[in-house]
Amino acid sequence: MTSGVVPGRATGVEGALARYPERTRVFVEALGWGDPVADAVVADLVAEGRGPGMRRIRRALAEGIGAVPDAPASVVRLFAEIDAEPEWLDRDLLDLASHAYCRHPVAVLTALGTASLVGSYVNGAAVEPLALTRRFTDRGAVRAFETASWLWAAARPGGLARFAPGVAATVRVRLIHAFVRHHILTGLPEGSWDAAELGHPINQADSAYTLIEFSLIPLRVMGRFGIPHTPRERSAIHHLFRYVGYLMGVDPRILPRTERDFAELEEIYHLTGAEPSAYSRELVAELLDVIMPDNLASQAGPLSPVLRRTARPMVHGLARTFAGDQIADRLGVRRNAWRHLPAVMAAPVRAVNVIQHAVPGGMDRKLRRALRFIDATTAATAARLGVGHDLVDASSDHPAAGPPE
Repeated sequence: MTSGVVPGRATGVEGALARYPERTRVFVEALGWGDPVADAVVADLVAEGRGPGMRRIRRALAEGIGAVPDAPASVVRLFAEIDAEPEWLDRDLLDLASHAYCRHPVAVLTALGTASLVGSYVNGAAVEPLALTRRFTDRGAVRAFETASWLWAAARPGGLARFAPGVAATVRVRLIHAFVRHHILTGLPEGSWDAAELGHPINQADSAYTLIEFSLIPLRVMGRFGIPHTPRERSAIHHLFRYVGYLMGVDPRILPRTERDFAELEEIYHLTGAEPSAYSRELVAELLDVIMPDNLASQAGPLSPVLRRTARPMVHGLARTFAGDQIADRLGVRRNAWRHLPAVMAAPVRAVNVIQHAVPGGMDRKLRRALRFIDATTAATAARLGVGHDLVDASSDHPAAGPPE
């Protein structure tokens, strides 16, 4: 059995232990772990005042910690982690991953909405921080935009070079999570967070699972749509998100390394997961009934009127296909004929990809088109939503935001 106290949210632990004893033990213990490095930074920022502290962080991200001689010890420690590349990091694999991943932005975003998030939201305990802040349902489209902004900053070629936007964005997300933990534990009425039942807010186990949402699950969805990846490309994509996890502060004891690690962690998450809450179903309804249909229709150009009629049933059907009937039934995902769409599309999509691979320069041209699409849709979505920031820490209503210079 595991050592320490097992949070009440962890059901089915014995079954998971029987399959993956060591990984399950670490996972259950990690439900009680925060991110000591980032949490110490946030404690100092709160004590000092968020404006000066966040300006210092932004400067260190852009110029290095040497540009901030008055940085407190907590910030120095954070940047020591960021600047020290892990010995296992292979930047050639990062480059391969970026090319293989970013060539298919529509498939990736479809996977995130209809598979990754639905599979995550089924765990009612994991979504409790969202329930307490309510930012996804109150400003769901903006939060989805912020997530996509971070993803493409990190995943695009060169995005995880030390002073590239993807590293800065990932570290900012890490601190955003630490601010939310601080708010939940110190800024809400006493008793708002039940640690005995829920574990630690935005804990290490849930943070490690988040990496699966951007790697293993999109690869699975792309495969079902007929988009092929070589074994080396798959390995590279998991390597990229392993490094994202490192930058995000995921504890090395639970940070997955290989595709098999990612797959086992996904299974443990579902074997030990809490039942969906009412807020789980509210999140899924907002995602499938509002956010995804609006995004699809707004990006469809002349086909927008058609997408506005068909997008909602389509994303419900896809979510049922990718999440499976058991999860879909628990979350109120509707059943319809659109669930067969991947099977219909797989053969022609695979054939097109084979041809593109065979044409000299075909994959490079496809990547350039994809990156232009990402940039254009990001700008168009920001304009449609009236958003002037990339991540929530740059919005005026978030505790991680500092006042203007």
